[in-house]
This record gives sequence, C-alpha cells and structure tokens, in this order.
Amino acid sequence: MKHRLKHILVYLFIILLQFMCFLLAACIIDFISSDRIMMMDVLKRAGTSSLGVAVFMTFAFLIAHFKGLHKRSYHEFINEIEEVIDRISKGDFGIQIDSKKYKNENYGDEHLTDLIDKINNMAKELGEMETMRQDFVSNVSHEIQSPLTSIRGFVSLLKDETLSKQERLHYIAVIESESQRLSKLSENLLRLSTLDSEFAEFNPRHYSLNRQLKDVILFMEPQWSAKEIEISLNVEKVEVFADEDLINQVWINLLNNSIKFTPDKGKISLSVSEDNMQILVKISDNGIGMKEENLPHVFERFYMADKARSRGVGGSGLGLSIVKRIVQIHHGSIDVESKFGEGTTFKIIIPKKS
Repeated sequence: MKHRLKHILVYLFIILLQFMCFLLAACIIDFISSDRIMMMDVLKRAGTSSLGVAVFMTFAFLIAHFKGLHKRSYHEFINEIEEVIDRISKGDFGIQIDSKKYKNENYGDEHLTDLIDKINNMAKELGEMETMRQDFVSNVSHEIQSPLTSIRGFVSLLKDETLSKQERLHYIAVIESESQRLSKLSENLLRLSTLDSEFAEFNPRHYSLNRQLKDVILFMEPQWSAKEIEISLNVEKVEVFADEDLINQVWINLLNNSIKFTPDKGKISLSVSEDNMQILVKISDNGIGMKEENLPHVFERFYMADKARSRGVGGSGLGLSIVKRIVQIHHGSIDVESKFGEGTTFKIIIPKKS
C-alpha cells in the first residue's frame, strides 16, 4: 500500500511540476511579446500562487509517506528539491541537481531520478528564456534609442535661427526618416507579437501565387525602378492554399531586402516551380551578399550582418524573422545561400496544403 501511495504521490508531483514549468514559460513569453509584467514578479507570483501551495503540499505528503523508506536519503532529496525550486523562483536558473548522487541510491524505482531530470530541464529552459528576454529588451532599447537620439539632435539644431532654408529642409527630412523608422520598428514588433501568439489569425484559401508575385513586383516598382534594377520573373501558373495576406508579407519583405542590398543597375530574379507536394520559390540578387559566418543568424530577431549599412537603408533586423515565422506557420521552410560580394538567394518551400 505504501509503495503504491508513493508512486501516486510522485506522479502527482511530476504533473504539478510540469504544469508549473508551463505556467512560468507562458508568463515569460507573454512578457516578451507584451512587456506587461516584470520577469521576477512572474516567478515570485508563481511561487506564492495556489499552484505553488499545491507543490509544497505535495512535498509535505511526500515527506509524510516516505517515513521509514530510506528516511535519511528521502529527507535530503526533498530538502534539496525544495531549495532548488525556491532558488529557481528567485531567478537562479543556473542551478542543477546532481542526479548521479541519487541514481546510486536504492530507491526501488526510477521516478525520482526522472523527477530530477525534469527539474533540471525546467531550470535550463527558463534560463534560456531569461536570456532571450534580456536580449530582447536590450535590442529594442537600442533600436528605439538610436532614432530618438537623432531626432533630439536635429530638433535642437532647428532652433538655430541662422540656418538656411536648405539646411532646415535637410534636418526636417532626417527627422521624418527617423520617425518612420520608429514607426516601422513598432509595426514589426507588433506583427511578430501577433504571429507568436496562439490566437494569431490564420485564414488559408486557394489563390493564384503567380498573380500575387506579379502584383508585389508592381507594388514595389518605385523602389526597384529608382535604382534601375532589372527584375526578371519566371513563374508557372501555380495555385497555392495559404493565408494570402501573410504570404504577401513574405514576398514584400524578401524583395525589399534584395532591393536594399542590390547596387544600382543590379539584377533580381524570381522563379516558381512545383511538384505534387510542394511549391518552391527562389528570390535571387547580385547584391553585396553575406559572409558565411553570418548565414546561420540571418533569421534571428534584430540580427544585422552589417549594422551600420542596415540602419542606413532603414533596416531593423526584424524583416527576415517575420518571414521565417510566417513560413513556419504554413509548415514550410526557408533557406538562404549567399556569397560575399556576389549575391544572395532565398529558397522558400510551401506545402500545397499547409
């Protein structure tokens, strides 16, 4: 009877612990997307919530019913778990329980060592989320501070009554440009937040992909014609089942990226092919390209291979992250090939039925 009760209590504890990990992860993701509450508050609240009470009640049950069963070892085990959970709730995610110490004990089953692995994994995952949160806050702060500093500087210069009309117009143009950059950053952050949400709208339907690509090229004609870029389009008549608005954003972001980093009188090509299961879209340019060490990071949020150049052409490091997220929502894939000084090719694969 005791052995059976021990199994039930251990299973109960594992379920509660998994649920607590899910709750904490959800709160951290909510912070990253909406910035409504501080990370440490989340953890403290989780530690004092009804869930926290349930966890520690389980500890009490475990201790009560493990009397006489390796009493000293179980007592040490429960105390260590209690201490680890407390430290995790205070933001110490680097802590780990040495599972080898308990694997060498004769407990009669493997549930306790399984529990140790779950706690260690929870601490590791929460630590990774905290690092993501810190990087996110740092990147957003930097991206916001840069245009604000520029705007403040030029507003101050405009107070000089001796400025010529040409100088004033130049300063006003810079302020307008930086304001647009802030607006674009806000728009992209909101879009990413929406795409990351489980409540993100996804409305797939059948439509003509070749028509959509032609429309996007026409829509962006002012940008590529201003640089006298040659655009070539090689597409078959292709029907796709996807969210038209979301996929439209993919082509706009990728084409905009190619236009920005392709020199005047350069070339950009788009091609579409299909088989029975999927559709392949390639967007290539003969622009500046990227170094090999930059390629694994191009879809990371706020990543810019050449930050000075990217900001100079209005980049914030979010466009490709949005592209990848949309492609993932459609259960597709995106890859990039690039040679520095020669150009870049993006390959997007979308299942015919997402």
